[in-house]
Amino acid sequence: MILGAKYCANADIWSMACLVFELVTGDFLFDPKSGHRFSRDDDHLAQMIELLGDIPSSVWRSGKNSKEFFNREGALRRIDRLKYWPLKDVLVDKYDLPREEVRLLSGISNDGSWQ
Repeated sequence: MILGAKYCANADIWSMACLVFELVTGDFLFDPKSGHRFSRDDDHLAQMIELLGDIPSSVWRSGKNSKEFFNREGALRRIDRLKYWPLKDVLVDKYDLPREEVRLLSGISNDGSWQ
């Protein structure tokens, strides 16, 4: 939505996943704020990247608003320092969820691959 890219039912799955996180933890998955040099949308994208990793180029290149947020290499234009903290680690470290529960909740198989 932020990037102005076309979307489909995957957007509904994304929304459901955010809701599940909120139900499990009692917190918002993302709580973006604007700063002196960046907008709320910039921060929202940065938080998604910090939690889930880089946005695939096929996604960030396809949005009509992408040039506002990303440079040609796919880096954010106004936020240059990210603090990566993967979702599975957030659930274990911040919310003290058992690793097995996190594995089941996140769709990660025993060998570490996504299901």
